[in-house]
Amino acid sequence: MIDDLDMTAHYRKYFYTVKATTSEMLKLAYHLRYQVYYEEQKIISSEEVEGQIETDVWDPHSIHCLQFHKPSNQPIGNVRLIPLDSHSTFTLPIEDHYTRTFDFQDMPINHLRQGKTGEISRMAIVPSFRRRASDKIYRFETDSNDDGKGEKRFSLNYIPMCLAFTAIILMMEADLDYGAALMEPKLARLLARFGIDLKQIGEPMDYFGLRAPYLIFPDTTYQGLPANYKDLFDLIRQELKSA
Repeated sequence: MIDDLDMTAHYRKYFYTVKATTSEMLKLAYHLRYQVYYEEQKIISSEEVEGQIETDVWDPHSIHCLQFHKPSNQPIGNVRLIPLDSHSTFTLPIEDHYTRTFDFQDMPINHLRQGKTGEISRMAIVPSFRRRASDKIYRFETDSNDDGKGEKRFSLNYIPMCLAFTAIILMMEADLDYGAALMEPKLARLLARFGIDLKQIGEPMDYFGLRAPYLIFPDTTYQGLPANYKDLFDLIRQELKSA
């Protein structure tokens, strides 16, 4: 089992998370997305990128965050929140891309915009900090420089949880009732194992691989987190406030 205390201490020593609020930071976020979605996964075309950055029409309406690796001071993870306010008229990506019918049976809402909502998207992690499909455990492959990639082994990759926590913190700051996300079911299962309260609201479809729509509930997630996970959540929240 994962050692939660070691996990929080490991994060504090080797990582930090900030909001991307300057043009320089946004460029880093867009370049990380370019690396993951264009260079590695090849799910976007060359016509959709320019100058080694990947952006879309929702970016000006979004709150962007980056997770950094402290020893190298390089960004290794990205996530954004697209909040909707009472004046928003644009559609969310999930409303454009999910071509099936949403299923709100047994949900606390009857349609996506019933409450104050938004969308979590563009969660990306550079390959060197992402668990490979063939790995049974996540390993930080460190060397003698103690850069956070070394001998310490965890049973799960907690970096996706850090990015999910980051997005949930943004949702709480925006006072959202829930957020939508279109994600791989295996990622949803991983996040649920970490205590994130998410509910599937539609059948999976093929959208650059298997994706399904989910609702994520920030308040019940935080309330239900185990104490040590809550410590990590609070640490990331303090970092975002201090940025």
